[in-house]
Amino acid sequence: MKTIYVVGTCDTKGGELRYLRDLIREVGCDVVLVDVSESEFHKEAADVDVQPSEVARFHPNPPKPKELKDRGKAVTAMSEALVEFIRSRPDVDGIIGAGGTGGTALIAPAMRALPIGTPKVLVSTVASGNVAPYVGPTDISMMYSVTDVSGLNRISRVVLANAAHSVAGMVLNKPTGVAADERPAIGLTMFGVTTPCVQAVTRALEAEFDCLVFHATGTGGQSFEKLADSGLRSAASMSPRPRSATIWWAASSPAQPIASAPSPEASCPMSAPAARSIWSISGQWTRSRPSFARAACTSIVLRSR
Repeated sequence: MKTIYVVGTCDTKGGELRYLRDLIREVGCDVVLVDVSESEFHKEAADVDVQPSEVARFHPNPPKPKELKDRGKAVTAMSEALVEFIRSRPDVDGIIGAGGTGGTALIAPAMRALPIGTPKVLVSTVASGNVAPYVGPTDISMMYSVTDVSGLNRISRVVLANAAHSVAGMVLNKPTGVAADERPAIGLTMFGVTTPCVQAVTRALEAEFDCLVFHATGTGGQSFEKLADSGLRSAASMSPRPRSATIWWAASSPAQPIASAPSPEASCPMSAPAARSIWSISGQWTRSRPSFARAACTSIVLRSR
């Protein structure tokens, strides 16, 4: 039977987490309820599978007790411990969490530590804003909670039920028996103006290589480099839109800064730079440089006249 981890702070979200647990059990999955409450006054509940004290033992460098009186430091410490705890568990077929600002920041790093392809759903009050700091270069599915994660009501029950059934459906219907692709993999980044080039390269190479194309939005570049560093690409890389560096430079872009290159150990050469004369920004550009609307929420700005 597949196992799904339900993670959150039971001192403030206990009812919601137990609701998720019960719904997932109903569809035929085992559930491990993990309490990551960081409050020193929290009383451990008997129906929780993993208590906060158990998670805290996994912290690589436990903070001093007086440091934990600061909530920010306590959340960070529990988050760091949760990452190591989740990494130590061999039975995580899927994971779901629910929380507000603090809970989201606490849970997300542990989800990012799991392999790409492991179902990850995070119900959050901040999921309608900039989720890049939480999702990063991984495949976390964030769902906006609509109401605060503070009690069960006619709205939260529906949202949480959708989330529970989503992660259970992913776990129960995960493809099995798919033959491994024996072709070496090549990573390419693509921006709108380089699409014809990348598609032509892909067509020319796909008989011998598994071509992985990443959208050069900034985060796409991070995913590109994360796979290189993790050894999931076994051939040279081509980057007609290298690094997405200008994407991050634009102040209104939601993209995050990324490294200038994969680590030397990745042995992943970069080539074919293009689209360096373009900025892609969120919103509408109103300054003097030439620009045009790429989509309702995106403008393309020419760096040179």
